[in-house]
Amino acid sequence: MSGLLLHLSGPVQSWGSEAEFEVRTTYRWPTRSALAGLFACALGRPRGSDNRDLEELRYTIRVDRPGQREMDFHTVGGGYPRHLTPPTAEGKFRKAGEGTILTQRWYLTDAAFTVAVTGPAAVTEMVGKALRRPVFSLYLGRRSCTPDTPILLFDQVVDAVADLDRLPVHRATSRRGPRQAVTFIYDTAPEPGALPDGEVRDIPAGGTRSAFSRRPMWERQRELPGAPDSGLGTQWINALTAYRQEVTA
Repeated sequence: MSGLLLHLSGPVQSWGSEAEFEVRTTYRWPTRSALAGLFACALGRPRGSDNRDLEELRYTIRVDRPGQREMDFHTVGGGYPRHLTPPTAEGKFRKAGEGTILTQRWYLTDAAFTVAVTGPAAVTEMVGKALRRPVFSLYLGRRSCTPDTPILLFDQVVDAVADLDRLPVHRATSRRGPRQAVTFIYDTAPEPGALPDGEVRDIPAGGTRSAFSRRPMWERQRELPGAPDSGLGTQWINALTAYRQEVTA
């Protein structure tokens, strides 16, 4: 099966996990549902579209930089007349003095991920073309989270998962102590019969935007002697350009 290599990096990202009303948390890595939404945006599909073809894709995530979890404290509706405050679930106006909604929204700051996307050739080729010329703006989990690097690195890759062991790592070179191992997140067992390390609730279910089912996930830390820590920003871009020239020579 052919594959794609993506890079997801930005000042803030948010990969929504289980939200409980006022508290909107984030996973530590991109979710299947968010990546499917990213591709649907690139393809120009409106909300509610049939994305069963995207469910055939599989993801292996390399955590270049885990980032930091930060909370943004939101207030909605404060200081407005009652008829301008957010309505209740029944569509009614809230009582006087109860129109302000307080929420905690969590983000990842300064995180970077390199993602191998594999699946049927027809689907990966379709997604690769869309990422080159996206119909809608692309974002990292929420619309306020814009990427700071191109998302598509390579398309029509023969073995995208293996390339994760060689692509330059988008993080600063360690000057003190041994080099840090790199974390990988798998949605299928990396070794035959390996038990999952946890569950993720990120598979759309039931035909609604808020209904998701759980799936297993596997997490590994590995040394990558063939993938150097290339630095940040333009240093990483220069290292990636050199890598591209080397593999296409």
